[in-house]
Amino acid sequence: MIKDMKELDKAYEAVEMLESLGLPVSKETLNGIAQMEKDNLYNEIIPLIKQELEPLVGKMRNGFQLSLTYSKEKGIDICVVEPPKQMGTEKLVKVDDNYHKKKSVIRVTYPDKRVSFHKKSSDTFVEVIKYAGAKEVEQMGFEVLGKNLVSTSFYENEKYKKYQREVSPGLYVCTYCHTEKKLKILNEINRVLKLNLVIEEVMIEDIG
Repeated sequence: MIKDMKELDKAYEAVEMLESLGLPVSKETLNGIAQMEKDNLYNEIIPLIKQELEPLVGKMRNGFQLSLTYSKEKGIDICVVEPPKQMGTEKLVKVDDNYHKKKSVIRVTYPDKRVSFHKKSSDTFVEVIKYAGAKEVEQMGFEVLGKNLVSTSFYENEKYKKYQREVSPGLYVCTYCHTEKKLKILNEINRVLKLNLVIEEVMIEDIG
């Protein structure tokens, strides 16, 4: 058994005993357990997961990103954030005697015929969420990395925090997902809120 887990088991048992006797559990005790869980996650669980997964994925030629979410009610859920890209499938275009890759972006046509797309799909993603209404999108309950797509708080992990953008005072949208997922979310927002947008994935030259 993981060493820190033994200490956590003792803490859990102590809390359960207090609760069974109808006695209050102090906020300091609950905060202490939360810190123990956090230390256990970083020091024991993540290294163990890495040790188990590395032999399975170490020979893959293409990189990818996974998201692991856990809750006591639902257990563990693992989803693909960024799937492996097949080698040789990116198109090249010739510009000024140099070859450049093409990349996919999101293009949106609004009811007034205005067309909008940005080199970064995340910019278009945020623009449409602002247009739809951040509060309305928040209530739709989309989930990214275990948190509501539109949230009132930041991720603790600095890596993910930097992908959160303010779309309304006190509301932040997470753009940390691949273009395919962004398209699915935008199409669902468009359908449910009846925005009459035309949302497309198009290829542009990635000239840098």
